[in-house]
Amino acid sequence: MPFILLLLAVPVGEVFIFLEVGSVIGTWPTIGLIVGTAVAGGMILRWQGLQTLARARRQLAANRLPVAEMAEGAALALAAVLLLTPGFFTDALGTLLLFPPLRRSLLRRLIARLAPQARHAGADDASGADGARVIEGEYTVLDDAPEPGPPGARPNGGNR
Repeated sequence: MPFILLLLAVPVGEVFIFLEVGSVIGTWPTIGLIVGTAVAGGMILRWQGLQTLARARRQLAANRLPVAEMAEGAALALAAVLLLTPGFFTDALGTLLLFPPLRRSLLRRLIARLAPQARHAGADDASGADGARVIEGEYTVLDDAPEPGPPGARPNGGNR
């Protein structure tokens, strides 16, 4: 229910802000601001996205998972959606995500909030994805070639 209210409140708020800003600075300057923020935000997003991609590649080259870079990439994708959505409120939110210190702080808070849920979901470390019990162990293949001798005979003369 809160999500539906948000979906209704954001466009209504944007229209209200459009009307207020338009009444102060005029229609064309208002439209120019909307287009200008989308273009400027897109340019900054491209630059930051390429930097994030380069960091992710360096992490992969060092045989490390680029988890932080993936999270930042997702935040930048959200910023892109917000900046390309016409409106001052969504542009403001998208612009906030363009500031790396703020973006990283928000991501840390989000991860800290989700981490207890993730630990709870995987509480039984000995269970697999389908809930089956997993037993870890090691094995060694001694010989893959079939033993010479009569069919059905056991190696080393064993009678088990």
